Amino acid sequence: MKQMMRYEKLLLAMIVFAGLSTACKKDYFQDTGLAKGKFDGSIMKYLESKPFYFDTLVQVIKLAGMQDVLEKERVTFFAPPNMSFDSTLSLTNTLLYAEGRDTIKRLDQIPAAIWKKMLGRYIFKGKNMLNDYPQLDPVYFATYPGQFYASYYGDLMNIGVIYNSEGGAQYAGYRQLVISYTPDITFKPVSWRLCFVASSNIEPDNGAVHVLRFAAGFRKQGNTLFYEPGHSFGFDPYEFYLLCKQYGVGE
Repeated sequence: MKQMMRYEKLLLAMIVFAGLSTACKKDYFQDTGLAKGKFDGSIMKYLESKPFYFDTLVQVIKLAGMQDVLEKERVTFFAPPNMSFDSTLSLTNTLLYAEGRDTIKRLDQIPAAIWKKMLGRYIFKGKNMLNDYPQLDPVYFATYPGQFYASYYGDLMNIGVIYNSEGGAQYAGYRQLVISYTPDITFKPVSWRLCFVASSNIEPDNGAVHVLRFAAGFRKQGNTLFYEPGHSFGFDPYEFYLLCKQYGVGE
């Protein structure tokens, strides 16, 4: 019931924000309308100030022992909202149950090492705003490939900005930040686990926050319609399950 109420509230919020965004400049781009750019406080304080979107994330950061990173260090954080955790834990519990293991009922049942490993994929040292990232075009990837960046614990993540079309003019529309994970950078982009940013360029005192979109949807670029998958925490929920199994969760 709580999860259903969360979905209903998020749907209402997305409808309201969508209405606002049509009347605003496209400064912070897609989905959640204009974000308030400056925040007087740390990244951690920003997340704590938005429990509707980030209360689960805040719990996970504390369980991973990474509060100081987001409180004191200068970093860029691609913030996964609450619903991205629900999808990963749902798949993990389905697979644990199928093996006759106990399912996860509390976040603290998952070892801190798992939370830390996965959370590190969203954090990058230094402050980077949308304009600091190169162009990404999934159709003309050889020309506009984005760029690989080492995340906090060394996982390579591709980050780039899609320049959408507008009025028939290529690359003249809104810009959309995208972060992708692949276990092997030699894999073709079609196999990457990608996630689109909902709100860009939020500026707490110690860096930048880009809020990720959790919902699936479609995006039209030129005459091509692209499917944008919803985001699951860790980018690969099956890997999350395997880590849980490795650490003996549910035994």
